[in-house]
Amino acid sequence: MIQTIICDMDGLLSDSETLHLKAYQQTLAHFGHTLSDRGYIDLWIRDGQGIAEYAAKENLDLDPDEVRNHKLKIFWDMLQTDLQEMPFATDFLERMDGSYRLLLASSSYNKNVHFIIKKLGMAHFFEMVAHKESVAIPKPSPDIFLYLASQLSLDPSECVVIEDAQKGIIAAHAAGMKSIAVPNCYTADNDFSHADKIVNSLQEIDMKLLKSFC
Repeated sequence: MIQTIICDMDGLLSDSETLHLKAYQQTLAHFGHTLSDRGYIDLWIRDGQGIAEYAAKENLDLDPDEVRNHKLKIFWDMLQTDLQEMPFATDFLERMDGSYRLLLASSSYNKNVHFIIKKLGMAHFFEMVAHKESVAIPKPSPDIFLYLASQLSLDPSECVVIEDAQKGIIAAHAAGMKSIAVPNCYTADNDFSHADKIVNSLQEIDMKLLKSFC
């Protein structure tokens, strides 16, 4: 029986992938390069890689740390004015709160994660938050989910992971956890073959669906 729900953040609870994309596009333009929507969607969102892998793939003479720091300044400015939640995110957390343990597992940096969930009024829902610095290897490695399970003495078989992207579903499967995919406009063509359920939005995830996992 499912006891614990582990949520992703970017693209599932917060519409922050759009801001990451725009910030990287502006940053790479500053350094004289062009990043297409598809390039970001495939490498960052689907595969869980980043600027170092992108620079190597495109044979660009860039310092990943310099690029990342420039991007973060733009991203933080956007967070102040443009951050929004994904459809039904707060409603979903309110419906699940009190019936399941709620955890957060994000591939974003600690500072970003805590700012976003606080700004969106979601921080109080989560018993524990794991982030990029919590583990050495990000999704699609299962490490972040196993880290939460270890820290809280959870049985992976009693956890369900809710993700919007392929990398998170692969990670959940490898961790021995159930998973629900909630594709968005960036991830509709991802491979969700390892997901136990695929839904159109968080609104479709209810007690009946969760109790169907045995």
